[in-house]
Amino acid sequence: MIIGFDARFMSVPGGIPRYCRELLIEMSELEPETGFVVLVKNIPTDFPKRVNITWIETDIHWYSLREQFSLGRLMNAQNVDLWHIPHWNVPFTLRTPFVMTFHDFIFEHYPTHARNWRAAILWRIKLFLWRALLGYNIFRARAVITVSNFVKNQLVTRHVWAQKKITAIHLGLSRLPQPKKPHFAVEEPFFLVVGNSYPHKNHRIVFKTALELPGQRAHWYFLTHKDRFSEQLETEAQQLGLSNRVHYAFDASDETLAWMYEHCTALVLPSQSEGFGIPPLEAFSFGKPAIVARTSSLPEILGPLAQWFSPDSSSELATTLQHTLQHASTHSAALSETRKSHASRFTWRTTALSTLKIYRNVL
Repeated sequence: MIIGFDARFMSVPGGIPRYCRELLIEMSELEPETGFVVLVKNIPTDFPKRVNITWIETDIHWYSLREQFSLGRLMNAQNVDLWHIPHWNVPFTLRTPFVMTFHDFIFEHYPTHARNWRAAILWRIKLFLWRALLGYNIFRARAVITVSNFVKNQLVTRHVWAQKKITAIHLGLSRLPQPKKPHFAVEEPFFLVVGNSYPHKNHRIVFKTALELPGQRAHWYFLTHKDRFSEQLETEAQQLGLSNRVHYAFDASDETLAWMYEHCTALVLPSQSEGFGIPPLEAFSFGKPAIVARTSSLPEILGPLAQWFSPDSSSELATTLQHTLQHASTHSAALSETRKSHASRFTWRTTALSTLKIYRNVL
């Protein structure tokens, strides 16, 4: 069996790049007799050596017209039995059988365009094309993988005819390196927010809560990617007079991330929608509490171990934060171990085994 894998996203940070990397590492180790033809922007220098991986470099960017035409021709020219497309955008010129992974409906539900009529019209056009391409690609796919049952159910609701070809496979938890103290000063106690700063992440509720609790001594650290959204939020925090309590660290290393998990009072995820939800599981892997908005896939992934609040209620968040701070000194070792045990259930090896089973079923 020879599997093609579109891993061009591996050249940038984010959830889909990590999905590609971790899945390829595990699958290529689990099945050394299976060949993998992997498309990348640049051959990764830090990837484990694998004799069953053939790397193919291409400068064709994702979500471009060249992707629809030139990439399809490149993929058709490879001697593979099946392609795995790790997102929704499949070249319509692709003729080889494929499976695809669909992560979430955030593009549809939480647009990030500028607030003017031209941008709104352009987004409507993109939304129409997105829906058309998604339906067409689901129709063409041999199988569709979603990252949670929540996303699967959303997809089935819109494409009932495709129900039998859609399978939910949970993501794994990547092993973080040894913690290393960050280069920036850290004030304790602190709550930690991890992930990008797109609007659906709902970070402004943190600002509102901080303003409602001026006497709370805890600090906030946002570990996020530097872009226009995070820079705007950092500026807003300063304008609200919160710069003494709300701090931003852009593009921090995994060593720094591990240290922050290890020392935080709790991880806070106020997001309005998640296809899966990695940061709370990472916090659990360190035995730390996770204060999470009860929405989308998060109850499915975290179960009763998270401390829940409504993503629309700053008062609920404030109450949970106060309770967590008051009981931080009486942190239960047994509960910490239960969190670690829950996080350990989510492994990339399990994800890889389930994905390889999909490949075999459709060939």
